Amino acid sequence: MSHIPNSAMPHAKAEPEENEAGGSGLSAVLDKVRGAPRGAIVAGAAVAAGALAAAAIPLVKGALADRKSGGKKGA
Repeated sequence: MSHIPNSAMPHAKAEPEENEAGGSGLSAVLDKVRGAPRGAIVAGAAVAAGALAAAAIPLVKGALADRKSGGKKGA
């Protein structure tokens, strides 16, 4: 039987994966924000604008429906 020295054999080492290190990838997001703060500001503004639009659409549709019905709401 031949003998292979331990130094020639690969050994498994436990290393945390990138996605597991920050819980839900929070550290990866923070690293990106630190690397490109202007892009993070633009992305945040886009998310805020989208949330504002999503909240405003039902209000606008309701106002248009009231105008078409003569401003009277059903009892």
